[in-house]
Amino acid sequence: MNVSTQEDRVRVLLVDDNRAIHDDLHKILVPEQAPQSGELDALEAELFGAAEIATGGARIFDLSSAYQGQEGVQLAARALHEQQRYAVAFIDMRMPPGWDGMETIERLWQVDPDVQVVICTAYSDHTWSELVERLGRPDQLLIIKKPFDVVEVQQAAHALGEKWRLQRELAERMANLDQLVRSRTRSLEDANERLQEQMEERSRMEQELRLAQKLEAVGQLAAGIAHEINTPTQFVGDNLQFLRDAFADLARLEGEYATLADAARAGAVPADLLARIDALVTAVDRDYLFEEIPRALAQAADGVSRVSRIVGAMKTFAHPDGEDKEVTDLNALIESTLTVTHNEWKYVAELKTELDAALPAVACHQGALGQVLINLIVNAAHAVADVVHAQPGTLGRITISTRAEAGAVEIRIADSGTGIPEAVRERIFDPFFTTKEVGKGTGQGLAIARTVVVDRHGGRLDFETETGRGTTFIIRLPADRQQHEEAA
Repeated sequence: MNVSTQEDRVRVLLVDDNRAIHDDLHKILVPEQAPQSGELDALEAELFGAAEIATGGARIFDLSSAYQGQEGVQLAARALHEQQRYAVAFIDMRMPPGWDGMETIERLWQVDPDVQVVICTAYSDHTWSELVERLGRPDQLLIIKKPFDVVEVQQAAHALGEKWRLQRELAERMANLDQLVRSRTRSLEDANERLQEQMEERSRMEQELRLAQKLEAVGQLAAGIAHEINTPTQFVGDNLQFLRDAFADLARLEGEYATLADAARAGAVPADLLARIDALVTAVDRDYLFEEIPRALAQAADGVSRVSRIVGAMKTFAHPDGEDKEVTDLNALIESTLTVTHNEWKYVAELKTELDAALPAVACHQGALGQVLINLIVNAAHAVADVVHAQPGTLGRITISTRAEAGAVEIRIADSGTGIPEAVRERIFDPFFTTKEVGKGTGQGLAIARTVVVDRHGGRLDFETETGRGTTFIIRLPADRQQHEEAA
């Protein structure tokens, strides 16, 4: 069994006025004995593949409890002073008589702006747009509905804790990188060896950052995906309830018909039996049931199919990449990405696809390319949202198209957003550069997208933009004719 050291443990702060919640979260995150594997391990293995799970299920959390917002902020300030900062905070939204969750988060971020926050609520006091508008840091927020699901809590704690750790490690390493390089290149004899070490270290950090971004993307999309799954699941449940009630009514009617059959065989059918059957046929509305039962079965089957498509899209996005490329249907990959990101764009934009049905399959790293598509589509949704929020009651437009060119395939993602200002167009692919306000982006999405498309696939990532009218990102990937014929 792996035993986490004190340094490996993730510090978690729980702010909730309900002591039972504290007991529940303590049982989930701080078990008496850390298991070697569990539900979270199985979920991570299915989503990311065994090779990409670095920490496993043995991580142990240090959990601190506060029962009011003021007390939680005081604990965070003390932890910062003692250099034992909290990585993740689970915060309830309703905590009378003190601060509510919104004010607690604002004051907590004034003390420690890096802490990742999970909002715990059984109500819908605020919409996501209201939370983002007031707090301004959607990339540091998750929402979990009460009552808690064990795996959901564990996944949030693991993913956000790992994201917090990697961001701190990356910031520290980047701050010290120049000084470290200068000190190690003083000796010409060791210069080449030292440079190679730094290149290997940078490669490892980029791999960790890509994994952290994938975990962050799953976290950011989790609430939307859960909503997308909940809707078909709910009407499947409603239809099953109707079918159960209908079956009970038809079973009663069948029992009376069996009695009628027995009476007919005996040669005498009582008049009251026929009257009772007629009354029951009217009461259960047999004709209505025969009309609605097939419809309910069809709706339930459609709901199950929709859930299956969403789960399949998530598995496609989380597909672990190996060293070798695999032949991929880009149109299918785009459809899966749209399913995963549906909740990001459906409220702000009309989405149109123009996918070339004759588009050849392409050899690529499917998981990495899926992450690129997610980054670009979510960026397009955010760009459109900036315009839509300024013009309430309107919807923007996102258009995704594919086409084959000579020796290449092209993917275009166009939006009707604000466009990219001319002054920053040459910098948008630079690491850590972002046009979004503080707290809304890390500046890594487009940098990683370019690395994936250009370095890993030998393609091109360009853009066309017009201020005030929108932006189109263009992905061009090389396509080998022989590979296409073999794939066909």
